[in-house]
Amino acid sequence: MRGEIEQRCLDIVKEKYNDKCNFVMSYEDILIIEDALRNAKANPQRNSFPDFVFEGGFIEHFQVTSSFENRKGSTMKREFSEMERNFNQKVEKATENLPTDCITIQSVSSHQLWHKQHTYKNFTDSFKNNFEHHLQSMSKYSGNKEHGIFLIEYSDSALCMTKKYPADIMVGVRYGDLLTKENPSYRLSRDIELLRYIYDNKDEIEFVIFVDENGFHGTWIDVIKTANALEIIKLLHEGYDFHCAMIGSSHYGIGVSVPKNE
Repeated sequence: MRGEIEQRCLDIVKEKYNDKCNFVMSYEDILIIEDALRNAKANPQRNSFPDFVFEGGFIEHFQVTSSFENRKGSTMKREFSEMERNFNQKVEKATENLPTDCITIQSVSSHQLWHKQHTYKNFTDSFKNNFEHHLQSMSKYSGNKEHGIFLIEYSDSALCMTKKYPADIMVGVRYGDLLTKENPSYRLSRDIELLRYIYDNKDEIEFVIFVDENGFHGTWIDVIKTANALEIIKLLHEGYDFHCAMIGSSHYGIGVSVPKNE
């Protein structure tokens, strides 16, 4: 069985995938994706490329982040792990001190932790570095590469987008619903820089499935045929601005002791 993280992301796509997720995809392309999602099996070689295989090719999963990264990994992940470790120690201590002869309610919490080092540049660096790393792994893979799919997961919930408008747009007039705001969650299908990047790698990888599991605005899935990525750019006009919101983490728990004779 493949790791929980990879399988969970694939299961999310299977559950939420629909035709609105497809970008510049022909009917034949959609059939390939549907077949891959339906028939993908975990690679029995747990630590080897790729994560999943199907009769026509493979699916390789990796995660990207907008947090600052170094050789120790993502700042956000390290901060969250430290907070979780401290919280679990508090829980363990509180559990040991709960009385056994009376009904007692005791709460345990952690301080609000704000994750500050999120930027769009961190995100694009993470995206490209991970993409290239997995392309290198793919080059050593001797299995079926006819239909290669990268399943890319972003779950920091920090990266947001806002539509750009022309600098000379008229003011003091009505534009109907043309200025209606989109959901602020990041979408790969709106990112001109990374659409050009995946197009440049069209000869290496056929499809990209991008999953933005946003804790505030829901889960969004973009399935893109890399060879057609520039066709999306034609519709983006002025494009989008990308920025990172301030996000935080905390833990809160309640323990209840009940006497055995109750």
